Amino acid sequence: MSEAKIFAEGFSEDKDWRAAAAAAARAARARLGPGPCDLALVFASETWKDFDPAELSSILAKQLAPLRVLGCNASGVIGGRKEVEMLPGISILAMRLPGVRVQPFTFTQSELAKLDGGAALVSELDLYPNEKPKFLVLGDPMSVDPERATALFNEAYPGAPVVGGMASGLLLHKPSWLLLGSQVLRQGLAGVALMGPVEIRTVVAQGCRPIGEPLIVTKSEGNVLLELGGRNPLEVLRETLSRCSPEDQRLARSSLFAGLVMNELSRGDFRRGDFVIRNLLGYDQQSGSLVLGTNLKRGQTLQFQLRDAHTSDQDFSMLLGTLPENDSEPRAALLFSCCGRGRGLYGESDHDATLVQSLRGPLPLAGFFANGEFGPVGGRNYVHGYTSSLALIK
Repeated sequence: MSEAKIFAEGFSEDKDWRAAAAAAARAARARLGPGPCDLALVFASETWKDFDPAELSSILAKQLAPLRVLGCNASGVIGGRKEVEMLPGISILAMRLPGVRVQPFTFTQSELAKLDGGAALVSELDLYPNEKPKFLVLGDPMSVDPERATALFNEAYPGAPVVGGMASGLLLHKPSWLLLGSQVLRQGLAGVALMGPVEIRTVVAQGCRPIGEPLIVTKSEGNVLLELGGRNPLEVLRETLSRCSPEDQRLARSSLFAGLVMNELSRGDFRRGDFVIRNLLGYDQQSGSLVLGTNLKRGQTLQFQLRDAHTSDQDFSMLLGTLPENDSEPRAALLFSCCGRGRGLYGESDHDATLVQSLRGPLPLAGFFANGEFGPVGGRNYVHGYTSSLALIK
């Protein structure tokens, strides 16, 4: 009979960061029991003035003794049913993964830029698609292009999930750091690939609903939308909003986005969940152009989107309901939630973590509020904004 997997969480909000790290690590070790910790994910809401990620690594080694570590700083962390935002907290998910190979990796932006395609990534990692890897990835938003990274992983490992997020310590005016083993990285990407008897099922809840009609990008330059359906984009947007209810018009002042269809071949009647959501960054009154938070291509389908608490709750609940029913196998969850969710969206704390536990728990859960979230939709990996990206591990 093969040894069973074990997952264990640890969480602390102690005002002394060393005490918080030690308490979270001890809690995870107690729940993990004797024996190896093959992988520990650690996330720190870095509000402390004297925080040192190198010392964090030493505390983890003493209290938990993980063989592999992956972590980062954030503006808030998630543990169990609790979400801590802009306040101190450390969240840990420790794993015992018998028979699973854990392979760490790092990339700087210059190293990613030198990879000329998926085959180059396969060669660099010395990891092949038939090994069916699953990837957990963290990054520094100021030094690396996450869309470049996801494009490479999609080409190299079709169908392999990439789940994680971008560090968000900058919201607390703290420079980003990533932790891989005992190595502290100040830029780039860090991650682990999991191979062998481990499953990862994912849910990416974007929480937006389309308004108006889907139209084709007929002219663009970089991230500037010059023509939409052959028309002035700003005129199209104003016309779309004029047909919305007064409530949606008010919502559009703070929660208006653009959705780009992910699979143009799927069908013509695009619905919520068919889009990758991107920011609308600005407009030019004279030309009528719109500026988006991503580069555009002629022929893409775009539809304007609104985000609100009700839609986000409904979207996440529906997607969680599509996951398989719980069985007797041990499982855990990693939740990477956008900094724009949490209290700012729902008006209350702990919403998404509580929803996961209510519909799919109880289970060990850790995560953080991210500045961009990795997750697959429709078999392809994307970097998202304003989402909750959930990985259910068993």
